This record gives sequence, structure tokens and C-alpha cells, in this order.
Amino acid sequence: MVDLLTKIIKRFLLCSLAILMTFCASGHHRPFEQDIVPVRDFTEMGKRIQGIVSSSPYLTIKQIGHVDYQNFQAPIWCVSFRPQPPIFSNILINAGIHGNEPAGVYYAMELMEKLAKSPACYRSIAFDIIAIVNPWGVTHNIRFNQDGIDINRDFTGLRSQEAKIIQKFVGKRQWDLMLDLHEDPSASGFYVYQYGQSDKITSQKIIAAVERLGYPIEENVSMVILRTQHGVIDAPMWGLWYMRLSGQLSAANCYRLYNSPQVFTVETPTAPPVEDRIRMQRTAVQLLIQEHQMIK
Repeated sequence: MVDLLTKIIKRFLLCSLAILMTFCASGHHRPFEQDIVPVRDFTEMGKRIQGIVSSSPYLTIKQIGHVDYQNFQAPIWCVSFRPQPPIFSNILINAGIHGNEPAGVYYAMELMEKLAKSPACYRSIAFDIIAIVNPWGVTHNIRFNQDGIDINRDFTGLRSQEAKIIQKFVGKRQWDLMLDLHEDPSASGFYVYQYGQSDKITSQKIIAAVERLGYPIEENVSMVILRTQHGVIDAPMWGLWYMRLSGQLSAANCYRLYNSPQVFTVETPTAPPVEDRIRMQRTAVQLLIQEHQMIK
């Protein structure tokens, strides 16, 4: 009888947690008008990406999808870097899933340039880089897509064009490390999510490195029962399954469940100048790659 009561209580608590996640996670927005003034030139960003790719025999570009709104159309590209064999591991990096978080987009393009100019900079690692997941949002500096959908809460329902494109691209493929580059307009400092990891050593090294540069570390971000502990949010695997149950599965959640044993989300605050935010992104990603190389 006691065991049965315990099971009932556990199930009630888990169901309650799933409901809380549904109501506490970011929601969507009503569709946006068609005449919103652009903030960034997507065509110029595309020319930059294509120019980087054309400068290196190790880089290729593939259109993995195309978003089509009434007055806005744009491709979604994946730029791939393949070094000289042997290749021991592969890494996926995406950015710009929220259009008002540009530092990750700029750093992703910077990383492409580094790989083009110095193809031996990362030993035996292949990269797939999706620099702009949300072309309309990045163009207009808006978190959502034009339909008002938060793409990063749409990897269960797949209502958005963009989430469908990313989900189809990743499919059942496997990467050794997957990184999701974000910014947080409400945060006062830098932080990082890790998903289903056995320890916090790598995340703590990232926090220490960013802190040494003189940047603030976030202490007060929370997601239902998860909170930053000196800049680290440690998301357990069971939490990812319940995010799926609540219909709020993010790209990084999805990656960790199906595509990679190591997944991290980098979050920079948006208050500092963009150069500082790019520097924080660069510091985190470089350290994550270095730690990954040491493991391999």
C-alpha cells in the first residue's frame, strides 16, 4: 500500500512539473505585420558567408531549406568544414534561432573565416555550422519568426518552417558535440546550459575563463526548478523528456535526446557592446572545442 501511494505521489509530481514547464517556458507571439522595417541586410550576410566558403577548398555550403513568407523569402544554409583525413569527431554549431540575439550569428561567421584561413587550427575535427536559423527574425531583430512562433520552443509541434527544416536536416545523424549559441536580453551576465552531463567541469572552466576576462557571470536565471549555479544551468535528462511532454522542446533539448552525447547552450547578456558579446561567445566555443579535443 505504501509503495502504491509513493508511485501515485511521484506521478502526480511529475505531471505537475510537466504542466509548470508548459506555462513557464517562453510563449509565442501574434503574427507580425509585413511592413516591419529591416534592421540587418540578410543579402549582405549571405554574401559574406558565400565569400568565406569560396575562399577555401575545405568549406562547402548547402541550402538545407527555404523559408517563404508573403513578403520575405530566404535560404537556410549549412556551411561544412572537412579537414584533411583522418577525421576523429564532428561538431554542429547553430546560431540565430532567436533573431534578436546576433552575437552568436556574428561569431559563427567569424569561426567560418578562421577555418577558411587556418584549416589546421582544430585537429581532425569536422564542423557543420548553421549561422542563421531564423532569417526573418535576424533581419528584423525580432526573437520570433514572422508567424510569431518561438522556433526554439517548437521542436515538439514543428509548426514553424524553420524548426521543420532543422529537424529534417539533423534527422537521426550523430555529432560528437553540438553547440547552440544564444543571448539573453533579461540576463545581467554570461551563463551556459549543459544537458545530461555527468559533471560540471567543462562548464565551470568556461565560466572561469569568461570571468577572467572581466565579464559578469549570471546568478539569477531560472527555468521552473533549474537555476544558475554561478553561471551554470545543469539540465538533467529526465527534464528534457518532460520538456518534450510539455510541448516546449528546444533545439538543444532535441539534440541531446537524439543526436549527441554532449550538448551545450552558450548565453551572453545583450547589454554589453556586441564586440564583447562576440568575445564571450568565442571564448566559450574555443574552450568547448579544446576540451572536446582532449577527450578525443
